[in-house]
Amino acid sequence: MEQLSDLENEALQAPATEGGALDSARHSPWGGRPGSDPAANIGAELREDAARRLGLAMLCLEQFLRREQCMQPDWEPTRRLGASFIDEGRRLLRGALSESAAPPCEPTLRSTYRLIGVLGNLTAWSAPATQESHAIASFPIAAARDVVAYSRFGGAEIAAQEAAYATMLGFDPLRTRVLLTSSGMTAYALIEAYLMREVLERQDRILLHPSVYFETRQQISNLPQFCACTAAGGSRTDMLAAIIACKPRVVFVDPLSNAADFRAIDMLRLLDEADQICEQETWFVVDSTLLSGAFDPFAGAGRRHVRVLYYESGCKYLQFGMDLGPAGLVVVDAALSERFEQLRRGIGAIGSDALVLPRASRQAYLNYLRAQTACAQAVAKAATVACSASGRRIIAPIHPSQVCHPDHAEAQAYPHLGGVLVFKFTHTLLNRRRPLEDFIDLLIDSARSAKLPLTAGVSFGFCVPRIGAAWASYDEDEAFLRLSAGIDLDLANALGRLVVECAHKFVAKAVH
Repeated sequence: MEQLSDLENEALQAPATEGGALDSARHSPWGGRPGSDPAANIGAELREDAARRLGLAMLCLEQFLRREQCMQPDWEPTRRLGASFIDEGRRLLRGALSESAAPPCEPTLRSTYRLIGVLGNLTAWSAPATQESHAIASFPIAAARDVVAYSRFGGAEIAAQEAAYATMLGFDPLRTRVLLTSSGMTAYALIEAYLMREVLERQDRILLHPSVYFETRQQISNLPQFCACTAAGGSRTDMLAAIIACKPRVVFVDPLSNAADFRAIDMLRLLDEADQICEQETWFVVDSTLLSGAFDPFAGAGRRHVRVLYYESGCKYLQFGMDLGPAGLVVVDAALSERFEQLRRGIGAIGSDALVLPRASRQAYLNYLRAQTACAQAVAKAATVACSASGRRIIAPIHPSQVCHPDHAEAQAYPHLGGVLVFKFTHTLLNRRRPLEDFIDLLIDSARSAKLPLTAGVSFGFCVPRIGAAWASYDEDEAFLRLSAGIDLDLANALGRLVVECAHKFVAKAVH
């Protein structure tokens, strides 16, 4: 078994904060315990958003169902169904969503946003009429005659959600344009459509960070007219060296990589330094899903050679763990707004249902992400302590906040690091899909016996911790454990210890 490194032992000597989080969290840019109950604080703000939008959706549908044509017999089933949804909305507003009530729990918020979507879509048309006579084909209002009003062209709710995301992520609406898409990969597809039409020419070079999301890499590798190369390493200096050697037209790089080594890059510093060495206009495509809202690459003085296209999945942190539906977003310089809107219409990439997506303030969003970071740190600390107590390292947590992580200094540039951390077995043969799936089964059974909430599956950013096996490609067997830590520090500490306890049992059984 591997022994703990000197840096890891040094980290273990640092005094712990309340609940077991790293003491460095109290002094680092990520903060410590973000309030006595981050779930309650965030839930209160989301309740206000949900209650306001629920009331508006109820009023709109109620007014629509009072129209003369809706009094006809054919509309009676729809009127009854709509009335039942409105009644349920009234009960929510009088009860769990009332100002005097305690902050609602996650299931209540999730069902409320679902109800908002139902109320808003119950009698809606994807192509509303511009005028009507003894027929109804325009909910909630008729469209302008000179507008081709398909839902894939956008609308008021799409624009409102984009404005909300700009606020949550900290983007300046005067300098940037946020575009809602139907998923994270659709956001990538929109960027690819722009690069193919406006930027890349035959035999241009595309540089990839080694840990670019594997589905993105697969898409890029299927573009035979361009030359794709991969940087030799995942650090900022590795990327700069690769830019000098490759002279790419486009660079794909993530500030926090979805990979086993969990590399972190100070993205603003990389962009500024790349601007000094690039000899041509170079486009940086930044996927910040794992580091949502942690930086604004469009802020500050303009760069001479470097241009940025930013995107992320909208079904992770941006939904506050409620997992309401697929979504994605692209952020571009305001000067590119019209072209990207045109491309989004042309390829049908617009968000499918903005009504169900939550909206909150910038501060509430950062509080949520800092709570996630504090819990990821707590899991890593508890697991490292448990390994130290056993005298051997069976399984190693990996998180950029650790002083032993090679990118610890780079990670200091960000106000949070999300809530994901990686685990790898020191027995390399166990870092395969099937063994890891067997380990997850053991961990879930142990958590059930200990009455600890834990789910297994893909994705991350949930309030309840989730464990899953991740890999670099569908075609590869090598994998790693990815834990989304949630927002409960006490639970995070217990999970860190449980992971190590189960790892010892699992390795003992595997060895024998």
